[in-house]
Formats: sequence, structure tokens, C-alpha cells
Amino acid sequence: MIGALVEAVAANRTRWRRARNLRAAKRPPAPARARARVAGPAPLRWLTAGCVLMAAAGAVLIVVHARWLAAAGAIAPGDGAARFQSVLPGLAFTVPQAEGATVRTRGAAALLILSGMRAGPVHRVDLCGQLADRTRPGRLLPLRIGWTFADLAGLEAPRNVLLTDRPMPRVRIDGRAAPDAPDLSLRWDGQAQWLAAGAGPVGGATGQAALRGDGWLTWQGGALRLQRRASGACPLAGELLVQPYSPAPARRALVVALPADGPAVEALLAPGDYRVPAASAPALEDEQLFAQLSARGLVRLGANGLAELAPPDLAAWRAAGKTPWDGVTLDGDALRLLERLYRRADGDFVREQVRIFNAERRLLAWRVPGADAARMPGTWRADAVLGAATAATTAPVPLADDMPPSMARLFARLPQGWAPWQRVDAWPAGAFAARVHLHLAAPARAGDSIRLMLAGRLRHVAGARLRSDPQPACDGRACGAPDEVQVLDLLPDAGAGEIVLDADPLPPAALATPGDARYRHLVVRAGRLAWQALGPAAARAPAPLADVVLADRAGVPLWRAGAPTDAARAAGLATLLGVRANQPGSVAAMLGRLPGAHHAARLTLDAGLQAAAQAALECIAMRRGRWDGAACSGAGAVPAGRQAGVVLLDTETGAILAAAGAGMPAVDAANWREARDFDRVDPAASPLRLPALQHDGGAERAPGSTFKIVSALGLELAARSDQQLDALLDGLPLAGINAVARARGFAFRTDAPTYPLDGRAHITNFRDQGLDRRAHDGRLGVAQALTYSLNTWFAWMGELSDRSLRGRPDGGVPDLQPLAPDALDAVRPIVAMARRLGFGQALRLDGGLLPADYPWSAWDALQATPAGIDPIHTRHELRQMAIGLRMQATPLQMALAAGAVGQGRVIVPHLLGELDGVAAAPVAGPALGVRLDRIRAGMKGVVDVGTASGAFRAPELAGIRRGLSGKTGTAPVGDGTLATVWFTGWLEPHSVPGQDHRLAVAVFVSRSEATGGAHAAPVAAAVLGALARRNPPTR
Repeated sequence: MIGALVEAVAANRTRWRRARNLRAAKRPPAPARARARVAGPAPLRWLTAGCVLMAAAGAVLIVVHARWLAAAGAIAPGDGAARFQSVLPGLAFTVPQAEGATVRTRGAAALLILSGMRAGPVHRVDLCGQLADRTRPGRLLPLRIGWTFADLAGLEAPRNVLLTDRPMPRVRIDGRAAPDAPDLSLRWDGQAQWLAAGAGPVGGATGQAALRGDGWLTWQGGALRLQRRASGACPLAGELLVQPYSPAPARRALVVALPADGPAVEALLAPGDYRVPAASAPALEDEQLFAQLSARGLVRLGANGLAELAPPDLAAWRAAGKTPWDGVTLDGDALRLLERLYRRADGDFVREQVRIFNAERRLLAWRVPGADAARMPGTWRADAVLGAATAATTAPVPLADDMPPSMARLFARLPQGWAPWQRVDAWPAGAFAARVHLHLAAPARAGDSIRLMLAGRLRHVAGARLRSDPQPACDGRACGAPDEVQVLDLLPDAGAGEIVLDADPLPPAALATPGDARYRHLVVRAGRLAWQALGPAAARAPAPLADVVLADRAGVPLWRAGAPTDAARAAGLATLLGVRANQPGSVAAMLGRLPGAHHAARLTLDAGLQAAAQAALECIAMRRGRWDGAACSGAGAVPAGRQAGVVLLDTETGAILAAAGAGMPAVDAANWREARDFDRVDPAASPLRLPALQHDGGAERAPGSTFKIVSALGLELAARSDQQLDALLDGLPLAGINAVARARGFAFRTDAPTYPLDGRAHITNFRDQGLDRRAHDGRLGVAQALTYSLNTWFAWMGELSDRSLRGRPDGGVPDLQPLAPDALDAVRPIVAMARRLGFGQALRLDGGLLPADYPWSAWDALQATPAGIDPIHTRHELRQMAIGLRMQATPLQMALAAGAVGQGRVIVPHLLGELDGVAAAPVAGPALGVRLDRIRAGMKGVVDVGTASGAFRAPELAGIRRGLSGKTGTAPVGDGTLATVWFTGWLEPHSVPGQDHRLAVAVFVSRSEATGGAHAAPVAAAVLGALARRNPPTR
């Protein structure tokens, strides 16, 4: 009896699992609180009901904990060891609590365990850059990893040195880049052990090994991962990925199995004892069915790239004549497999996976503008075109309005103003095109027109004619050609009741998204269809989110009932707070992942200032208008692709008072699914990003001359131990400056518009001016260089301060990369100061209110994008860095830089001000520790007489002008006709009534035809003016 019950429960579970998987493939998972409905024989219902009652009490106790574990992506001990079954079956191992590297071997396979270590950034080395002759295969110059700056003494112009400032083995990689030399030579000096697939461990105080694919070098206190792989940018030699691991608290250890042959297998495991299963888990029914179908040739990959299933009536089809499946042996076993495929639950699931696979391999989709859909309503249907082009037939096909996420890769930006997509949902075997019909609700009239966006290529149109040639609209990363998406401008024939389009679908290559394969059962391996089992994480439903209420610093509601308030939307806060409750990374979703059923929070934002900042951006930044605090006048059209952002913060507490952005595509209920797909496929360019706090890493986020604030601080840092540099910063007579340059051999002159004078790659001053006219009382120093933004002066000073150039006008070792974040601090003071101010760090804005083990994600709204400086390989790139080019920054980061000069210390920002009644505690950052009076004088001059003076001349801004210091920036993009323009600065306390603390502001506008002083500074003036108008002076 018990055995029968157990079997019944098991059978019921199998049926339930199949049904669940099938439903999950078709629609989002049901809410966790949905009522369970028990089906089955009556005795089993009683048994199940009893189990439910017993489990209910335990479920109440663990539900909150389960939500937290699911959000954190925790792996229970034992779950991950099964991943290693194909490499190390039956192996027992322990993940220790103590930090360090542990190695276990079995035959030619090895297991590496890195406990208490955290991965550092990945460094990509283009091996073509190491070629002695960059134009052809041959000898590679040595690549040095883990060397200190002192180790480089005596070396002349080494390439790509990955510098360290902590103990580790010195690594040298060289060899030949040629088809007959697949291996590189790896040598190390220092006690270490080398592990690689197919080779036993090699260790010693010195050593040598072959580097072909993936390998690890471990030592006491660290590890280094090296991966050589092919590269389209360097087909001759490929590229090398270098990633350091260093001691740091970590809840889970990285465990890597290196097989005798094939790719490594990885898992994150908590400390504990594990045993790898001796045998692989038995295949599930779905996987077994697919394997049997594949073995009998009843499922295959067609020549058109689609998965093909033998039809259910194959026997009858064969009896009628020749079929495409005549090579299949149709015996009793094959017939039983077909019956199972088309009549059983596991067959339903396999067919659904084939449908999903084909939908993502071939796409024909279309949409019309929302206005056209309302003006000329109609219904759509489609037929597949089958057979040969000369004797084609058609067959109706179903339509769908859900698009594969890879569709987002066809566009650089989220298209605006269009109705939702429709597409062909299923393609029959032999289909090579489709005929799409639009049946109009009323006959077309003379003069009617309709636009259509087509993902595919138009072959022919009937019932209408093209007003003009199809307009190419494919501009994303997946586009093989611009016309893979077309915009059609159609003029319907007078009286036409239907428009018919013949079109070719997009090829599989346009839709391939490698990351999606991890979440699909059907994949292509070696040109054949294969079934892959999905891990628990792929099938795990997201944990239910807690209810969240958000308000501004004064309690003004911003988010409630699962949506932003109207006031929050008007202030541009929807994407920050969450367009929907389940928007990944939004503030509401972040807090919703916390344990508990309900959370109330206040942000540090001031709703009034936020609204004023948003209005100023929309009027002045986006449209070059004038904003008087109530209305916009004189505004023009918004240029394509322009974006803008502004941040206002309290430098004494770090509280962010306003964080506004403009120019991002609008996201609402109509295009939410498409926006979500954009966010998933290309998160950096997602329409859900906030320009004030996040950037896409592109050239249009370079801070330009506002970075000279950081450069000036770095020069002051270097001047503490360099008397001549200190004198140059203080200001020397022009003749004295030229004499220093001449004596040290540098091609610098104050009367020249460029530096170096004799260089092909050079830095130029604004409007090709020299420096002499900017001297004050005949002297020129850092104050004048900041006030008038003198590029050549900063480029030369940057060279003088950088130890990698060894004080010489040529040569040196500029091609240094930091293996550890602080490895360049002692060599490159400008980089050291940038890092001290927050560059290179994901700034967390939770004010310390989130738990220490909170599961952060890269694009969480309470985590600002790290400002970054591009790798420096040459002396000229070092000069460019000094004037703010070849880097990316956010308004938040530049406000922190300017505010730090006014405050005298690093500012620790936060956006979350209070959570569940607990207030964030302001944190005072470390003192800058350098002389600041000269920099402050220069930045005051920018507002009083320099590049931003015109923006603050209005009488009503008199108080602001007296208390404001700042810096402008103009970073050219493209051919130089447009630029990203900036203003940043700080406002002294009591500059306007009611302002008790020092404030910092930063503004950027991309694709501007003006300068930072003419375009960005007026936005800052409007935002600060709103602050003054809110608290007018009393008489």
C-alpha cells in the first residue's frame, strides 16, 4: 500500500513538473500566493492535504528566509558539486573556511579551490600589440605581469606591463604568434604553482610552462587566471585575459575543475564537505525523448537553420509519395516515438522547446506607429511561403506579439512612437518567406498613408505603393546590414481594403545571443541539435518582492501601490524608482528583495529641487532654451541622441538632493517588454539607466576639462616631494617656465598653441591660443591654468609629475596597467588622486542601511557606475588623460571631485536616507592631504572672469556668483563638430538664504555644438537659481 502511494505521488509529481515546465515556457510564473489546487484520486488528495497542513507551519517560519536566499542566489552545500561529475566523478573534497588556494588532482584532471579570495578586474591584452613587427606573425615581445616599478629599472619601453605593489611571483610571457606555434611560454620567478587543463601541476620557486588556453598560477596570498583566446581585432595572435584574485571576505569559494581535455567547469561553493556524484544523474523524460528522437532522425537541424520534427502522419505521407523524411527507418519503435511526441506530456514539452528555438532563429516582425494604428485600424494575418520560388505555395501561420529578447540587439536605442510588434510565431518546414496581410477596417481613401517598420527584407507590396525607397533602420550590434530592419512609407491604393507584403525573414545570425543559450534546452553543438539540462538557477522562480513605500527627504510620496507617483514621474524619477515594481535594479525592487513583507524608505532627494533640475535639463540642456523657473522659452528641437544629467549634493553629509537625467527613451506600459529586453541584452545602453548616476562607458561621457580639477589635485600630490613642480604650480614668470622646459629638453613654450611643438600627436589649446595672455602679473601657475583651462600647460605638467616617464622628454615606461587597483598610486599621482576621489569604484549609495551581505548587481540604482580611465599605453595618451579625454564619468563623480576641493576631504555620497525608521549616518571621508588654496583660487576665477563667467552674470544670481567656484569642460566627439560639455563646482554655505551646508553641482550635456561655459553652466545656474527662489531673502 505504501509503495503504491509513493509511486502515485511520484507519478503525480512527474505530471506536475511537465505541466509546470510547459506553462513556464509560455507565460510568466504565477504569483507565489496563488491558491494550490490538488488533483488526483481521493485517497491521494487526503494524503496530500495532510502533508500541506503539516508543511504550512514550517512554511510560515521559513518564507522570509527563503525570499532572502533566493534574492542572494545562495547555493546550498552539495548543490554545486554535481557540476564536476564529468571531470572528477566520485571525488570528495573540502572547501575550507581559511583563505588560500587548495589543489586536488586525479590523473590529468585537477580541482582548484580559491577560498576567501575575490576576483579583480579582467585585463585584456591585445597580443598583436606585443608583436615585434605588428604587421606580420613572428616574435612576441615579453609581457610582464606582477612586476613592481622598481623591477623595471633598466628596461626601455616595455609594452603592457601589469604593475603590482604587493608580493607575488614575477611573470613573463613570450613566444611566437604563428599557426605552427600555438603555445606561449610562461615563466615565473617566486614560489608558485601552475595549473592548466591536460597538464599536471607544476610548482617551484621558479618555473616554466606552456600557455595555450586557460590556466591558473597560485601562490601564498593570491592567484592569477590567464586565458588566451581568439580575437577578431588580432587574428594573428589573439588576446590574453589576465585576472588577479586577492584575499578578501567572501561567502563562497570559487571552485574550478580542470579536465584532462576540454573547457574548465566552475562553481561557487560555501565552506563545507562535498562529494562529486560517481555517475551522472539519470536523464529526465523530456531529455530521454529528445535523445531517442535524435538517434532515429525524427528531429534534426534543417538547412535553413531551423529545428525540424517529423510529422505525426509520416506513415500516411510516405504512402502517398516521396517525402523529405524518406531516410528515416519507420518501424514500430519510430511510430511509438512519434505517438509519444504528439500525444504525451513530455512530447508537448519537447515540441514547445522546438518552437522556442525556431522563434529565436528566424524572425519576421512588423509594427506601425501608434498614431497610424489609431488612424487606420486593421487586422493582421500571415501565410508562410513554401517550396521553390518558381512553384511556391502558402500556408497560414500563427502570429505572436511577444518578441525574442535578442530583437533588442537590432537597435542602438529603444525605438519611440511605435505600436507593439507582431511576428510570425511558427515556421513550417520548407518555408523561405512570408506573405503578411493587413486588412483595413475601412477602404483606403486617396491621400492616406501608413508607415511600417519591418524586421526583415521587403520583396513585394500589393494594395499600396512605396512613397520612397525603404529606409534602413538596423543600427544595433547584431545588424549584418542596415536594411535588415526597414521603415516603409506606404501610400495605399484608393479603395484598397487590404495591403499585402511579401518579405524575407531575418537570418539566424542576426538573432544569435550567446547568453540566452544558458536558459534554453535546445542548442546547436558541432552543427547538430543538442539538448542541455538546465541547472536549478535557470528554473528557479524569482522570489516575491516585499511591498515598498518611498518618499523624498521631507516625506513627499514618490512610490506607492507598486508604481511611481505622478509627481515622481514628472520629476524624471520613474526609471530610478522603477517603472514597474519588478524592474530589475530599481530602488523599489532593491528594497523589495529585503527580508520582510513591507519596507518604508526616504530618499535624500528634495522633490522640489529634483523637479526644478529636471525642468532645467529639458529646457536648457536638451533644447537650448531659457528657463525662468516656471516656463521655457526660445527652445529648439532636441538633437538626435543628446542626453544630459545633473546632480546636486550636500558636501557635508553626502546627501544627494537632486539627480536628474534627460534624453533617455520614454518607457511606459506600451513598450515595457521591449525596454526590459533592451535592459537585459545591453544593460549599459538600457533606457532604464539614469544619466546622473550611470554611464554606458562610451566616448560621450568624457568629462573634458572638468577633470583638470583631479589633475590639479594630483599635481599638488606630486609637488609635496618635488620643489620645482611646486614652484611651477605656484606660478613662475613666463620666461622662467620656458627656461625650465628648455633645460629639461621638453618642446614646450608658453607662446605656442600646441604641445609638444615638434610632435605629430599633440595637445592644442582652445581656439589655438598661446598661454602668455593668461598670465597674472607676468606669472602663470595652476590657478591661471584652471581659470582659463589651458590644455598645453596641464599636458606638460602631467608629464613632469608622472614617474613612469623618468623626468625625460621621450622614452620612459608609460605603458603601465595596474594589476591591483592601487598599483599605480606611487607612479602616477593624477591616477592616485582620481582613485582617492572614487574613480574606478562602484559607489554604493545606500548610506550603510542595506545588510552587509546584500546581493548587489552591477546596474542597481543605489550603485553608481564607476568612473573609469582608459588604459594608457603612450606618452600622448598620458597627456590626453591630464585634460580629461579617454575616460568616462558621471555627474555624480564630477560633483564629488569639485565638492572635495571645497570641503577639503573626500565626500561619501548616499541616496537612501532612511529605511524602516533607521536614518543613514553621514560618513566623513579622508582628508585630501594636499595644498588646496591654489586650486580654489583657480576655480573661483572660472566663475568670476573665466570660462563660466557669462552664465552667472544675472543680477538675481549675485549671491550665487559670490559663493560659487567651478570648472567647465568641453570634450570633442566624432569629427570635433560636437562635444560633451560640462560644468561642476561648489557653492559656499549661506550663499542663498536657508543654505546652511556647502553644496556641489555637476552638469553634462552630450552632442552639444557649444562649450561647457555656454551650455552646461547655464543649467547649473538655473538649478542653483531655483534654490535661491525657494528661499528668497527677507527684507
